[in-house]
Amino acid sequence: MGVERAKLLAAKPAAQAAKDAFASEYVSGRDDLSVGLGLNQSGDDWAVMVFAQTRAAANALPDHFGDYAVEVQVTGQAKAY
Repeated sequence: MGVERAKLLAAKPAAQAAKDAFASEYVSGRDDLSVGLGLNQSGDDWAVMVFAQTRAAANALPDHFGDYAVEVQVTGQAKAY
């Protein structure tokens, strides 16, 4: 196992806790946002991943939460086919 992978695995519980706290503060009760945990753009640390239906919803979010980057993607509204 590589050093980076081991570092990420060791840090995952703290990152998951940060994601859960972010969801509680910013996403709870909203149908236009969804949140998960992923890697930042450089791939060397965890990030809070947010999927927003609109640019307005995305703009209301911070770019960091604690020690973690917040990566936001505007996806539009999901449609069932």
